[in-house]
Amino acid sequence: MSFLRLIYWSALIGGWGAFIGWMFSEILLHYWIQNPIVGIIMATLVAIPIGGGICLASGLTNPKWDLLIKRLVLGLAGGLLGGLLGVVVGSCMFSCLGLVGEVAFVVFLGRVIGWSFIGIGIGAGVGVSEGMLDRSFNKLRNGMIGGVLGGFLGGLFFGIVLVLAGDRFSITGRAVSFVLLGICIGLFIGLSQVLLKESWLTVEQGFRAGRQLILGKDQITMGTSEKSSLIFIAYGAKGVEPIHLKITRQEDGGYLLEDNQSRTGTLLNGQPVTQPTRLSDGDLIQFGVNAVRFNERVKHGTGERLPTPSVPAKPPAPAAPAGAIQAGTPTGAAVQIAAPKPAPAATASSAVVAAPPPPK
Repeated sequence: MSFLRLIYWSALIGGWGAFIGWMFSEILLHYWIQNPIVGIIMATLVAIPIGGGICLASGLTNPKWDLLIKRLVLGLAGGLLGGLLGVVVGSCMFSCLGLVGEVAFVVFLGRVIGWSFIGIGIGAGVGVSEGMLDRSFNKLRNGMIGGVLGGFLGGLFFGIVLVLAGDRFSITGRAVSFVLLGICIGLFIGLSQVLLKESWLTVEQGFRAGRQLILGKDQITMGTSEKSSLIFIAYGAKGVEPIHLKITRQEDGGYLLEDNQSRTGTLLNGQPVTQPTRLSDGDLIQFGVNAVRFNERVKHGTGERLPTPSVPAKPPAPAAPAGAIQAGTPTGAAVQIAAPKPAPAATASSAVVAAPPPPK
């Protein structure tokens, strides 16, 4: 899945998650909705499926059922904890601003700040869940940034809906507000993940060209196996092993490419990979019929690449001696035939005089 689709699906699934959470909580808590504590419970119940849905959307870049289930469970847990924390802090902020007075702007600002904290809580929950799967704490940062922006924008829409509804928070108003909150949080978390990414892969040729994967794990594998981080099947499986190659993250944040002793080998920028080789921005990885582009936004470490062996050049043929004649062979190859060497001249010391025949 491309990054644009990741942003789209994050927003869409975030909105649907909010709608499911609102519908469940509305049925369960409708008759006690005026109680402030019930409002906190409702907002928390809405945050749970938002967190699960957004975390699930991130796994659609390379869908595998076992990982999708893990993402869903961790996302639901993150939405519960983060949403509960955000709702409590947001409610406290709203109450503190409410002490200033019942000024419309103060109430509006309190709601916006309250929803911003809810967004931070949900984003932090999603970020922690993503970080546990990908072993990357950057996901926590990205989730919190996206969550606060989405929560702030969702809070603005929330206040606008209340104004249009005449400050009567009806069932429709609650549904619209929660759905807009989920869409905004999902949209900005997806945007933050894409815009703040550091290293990523793009499939340019082969199976499902256009797929993109943000690098975060300690090791990325590619091949036909379902356990691979990037799976290549159907047409892309030609000449590809179950685990064809590995990309390993180093302590300085850089990545090394290593061929997994495959029969057909791996090429990096057209050269065979025979040892772990440092990847640089723009490198093209080729294996089988597939081509994958590596990109990085930040230059890690020294940026020096390990030497890549090249095909040794053939030694030049010795120069032909003067007077050599080239003759053709049946195969068309030119063969050099040396000219015959002149016989050495006889000297007086070395000359032998034949004796005359005896007289008869």
